[in-house]
Amino acid sequence: MIWIRFPRQAGGFRAPWPQGHGSLRRFFGLMALLASLCAGSGLRAEPVVPPSLTEDGTTFQRIGAKTFRWMSILKVYDASLHFGAGQSPERVFADIPMRLHLVYHRGFTAAEIVKGGDTLLARNVDAATLDSLRERLVRLNATYRDVKPGDSYTLTYVPGAGTTLRLNGSARITVPGHDFAAAYFRIWLGDKPINESLRDALLGR
Repeated sequence: MIWIRFPRQAGGFRAPWPQGHGSLRRFFGLMALLASLCAGSGLRAEPVVPPSLTEDGTTFQRIGAKTFRWMSILKVYDASLHFGAGQSPERVFADIPMRLHLVYHRGFTAAEIVKGGDTLLARNVDAATLDSLRERLVRLNATYRDVKPGDSYTLTYVPGAGTTLRLNGSARITVPGHDFAAAYFRIWLGDKPINESLRDALLGR
C-alpha cells in the first residue's frame, strides 16, 4: 500500500493509493467523497461583488472577480478588482484609482501572507525597483495580521494619497507613491502573478 500525502491547504491528510481491484474501488470512492464534500461546500460559486462602490472619496467600478482555488479545487479567497469610474483595464498600471478586495476561505498567518507577497513581488519587478520600495514594503508588511475564514484584506490606491491596506474594513496603513502601487498590484496583475487565470478574470480578459 502506498500513501499519498495531501498538502496542508487540503487539510494535511494522507490517503492510500491501493493495489488490487477491490482496493482501487475503495480509493476512487474516497476521492468521490472528497469531491462531493468540496462541491457541497460551495467551491464552485463565484463571489458576489457590487458593480460600483465608493471608498476614500473615490467612486470605483468593477472590472472583474474570481474565486482563487488551490489546485483548482480548494478555495483560498474571493478576489475582486475595481478601477476608478471610467477607467479601462488597459490602464492597469497607470496612475489611476484601483481597489483589490480579498475575502479569505482559509486561515493564514501574517508571516505566510508576507512571505508569499514578497516572493511574488520579487518575480514581477527588477532588483532596482524592489530596492527603491524596500523601506515602504517593510512598513506595510509590519501591519499584516493573521486571517481566518471570512476575514478580508483590501488594497485601495488613490492618486495623491497612496495605497491603503484595510483588514475587515479598518485602515491599517497608507503607503505613499504610485510607484509602490504599480509594483505591489503586480502580485496579482503582473506578468508572473500568483495565478494567471485569476489575473485575467480580474482584468476582464
